[in-house]
Amino acid sequence: MFRKIRFLTLVLPILISLSQVEPAYSYPVGDEDLGLPPSYSMSSSRSAAEQIEEPAPAHVPSPRQYQVNRGDTLYKIARDFDVDVSMLIASNDIQNPNRLTIGQSITIPISETNGGLTNEQPKIIQKVINTTLTAYTAGFESTGKKASHPEYGITYSGKKAKEGRTIAVDPAVIPLGSTVFIEGIGIRKAEDIGSAIRGSRIDVFMNDLSEAQEFGVKKNVKVYLLAKENV
Repeated sequence: MFRKIRFLTLVLPILISLSQVEPAYSYPVGDEDLGLPPSYSMSSSRSAAEQIEEPAPAHVPSPRQYQVNRGDTLYKIARDFDVDVSMLIASNDIQNPNRLTIGQSITIPISETNGGLTNEQPKIIQKVINTTLTAYTAGFESTGKKASHPEYGITYSGKKAKEGRTIAVDPAVIPLGSTVFIEGIGIRKAEDIGSAIRGSRIDVFMNDLSEAQEFGVKKNVKVYLLAKENV
């Protein structure tokens, strides 16, 4: 009897105190009152592949500007840029199509056939030339100079020839130092001349002789002489 009383006296308070302790962890059934920080919030039911992405805004090309030269007509400018004369007149609010001023700036509207030159910056074009393209290297086959020559690989302008930049031109047609855009090739710099480069012919510099030979001769390629404001 004494043992039962002693047992109840010792154990009963412990049982009562345990029944009053709140559980250390609670797991809510619903997610209405989760109150979790953002880093532990429940993931979306849609996977990343199912997320709807907003389309990137379409790039609108900047218009190009052409500076009128002596002898230019609206018809010639329209032909050089593959646009209709009516588009030139409308884009520039021209009242008299037969009267252009040397140095006048003409906005060239963008069309599907003439968009090769456009990018984030507008281009001011001084001249459009129909050219014949060939390619050359720094080697003996092109320049008559061997690698041991002190001027091997040096252009007429004094700069070292570089593929992707250097072209040889006739300075009477394209002044040395000018920047041009060649259709199908890109931006190039007039840094060199050549005995065979006369008139509207252009020699494109390449490092590899076999690539230069494979380049061959390309006729009727449009070249745009860019104004200094672009560079």
